[in-house]
Amino acid sequence: MLQFKLISSLKKNKKIILFSLIIMFLFIKFFKVENVKSTSNENSEPPKIQSVLIKKIAPENFNETIVLRGNTQSSRIVVIKAQVEGRVSATFHKKGDFVKAGKQILLIDPEDKIAKSKEMEALLDQRKKEYEVAEKLYKKGFRSEVKLSESRTKFESSLAKFEKSQVELSNTNVTIPFDSFLEESYVELGTYLKKGDNIAKIVDLDPIFLVASASEKEIADLKIGQKGIAILSNGKTIEGFINYISASADVKTRNFTVQLELKNSNKTILDGLSGEMHIKLKTQKAFFIPSSVVTLDNKGKLGIKTVKNNIVVFQPINIFSDTGKGYWIEASKNEKLDLVVMGQEYILENETINPEYMNE
Repeated sequence: MLQFKLISSLKKNKKIILFSLIIMFLFIKFFKVENVKSTSNENSEPPKIQSVLIKKIAPENFNETIVLRGNTQSSRIVVIKAQVEGRVSATFHKKGDFVKAGKQILLIDPEDKIAKSKEMEALLDQRKKEYEVAEKLYKKGFRSEVKLSESRTKFESSLAKFEKSQVELSNTNVTIPFDSFLEESYVELGTYLKKGDNIAKIVDLDPIFLVASASEKEIADLKIGQKGIAILSNGKTIEGFINYISASADVKTRNFTVQLELKNSNKTILDGLSGEMHIKLKTQKAFFIPSSVVTLDNKGKLGIKTVKNNIVVFQPINIFSDTGKGYWIEASKNEKLDLVVMGQEYILENETINPEYMNE
């Protein structure tokens, strides 16, 4: 009896399980059909096309400019030294004066030099007469050639001593060798000088140089005689030319020294002013673009987005110059570009877009 009830119960449960499976199968099938219909309806809608603002740009002539920063340097700095020994008996210029070439700035007491010069002059006169007598006697046969040679030697020696005394006397007058500023004076009235002692430091400011450092890349585009513009910290802008490029780089920085020569006839440009050296290179074709249009591709490459036949094109760029308001970039082909200037953040490369032109 118990066995019959158990078999009957299993038959009932089997019917319930089978019924449940049928219901579940119909439900899943119905859901899939609805989902396919929904997806089909979505795919049937046309994709939305983005509208972006386009500006046509044309290549322009551009002179790439190398900008180097440096300082002004005087063309010559010379320390004048005493050439004779003696006491300073007079000074004619003070520190800071501008002195023309050949002007006397100092007198070293010439008393002993005058006496020495007179002594050498008298000796020279004596030796000259002795030589003249010896020469006459030699011609008459009363003096040997050896004695004549001795007289000539003594005469020439006394002449050299006299000339030396004249030079020493002349060197008591200390003069300026070229137009310059008396930057430093190392002596005062009454100072006793020995030969080689410093007297004054003089500085030549015309011409004046703007000296800067150039990198290995920059130096390749520079040459002697190339024109440039110096923009100084005092607001002055002066044209000049490169008169010197170092043949070897600095050991530590690997930079080369470049020197721009500037006219400074009124001496208003002083030594030590900071400034910029602007050297224009050859003219080439370039586009000017606003900095806001520069973007990156998915590989991190810098570029811009342009449009060709309503298709977005990512174009890598080579920047020549940053003006602060935009960039000058290389124009590899001499043709216009349809540049995306607004909406470039929302479009992708190879995407079809609806271009709206600024100049239309």
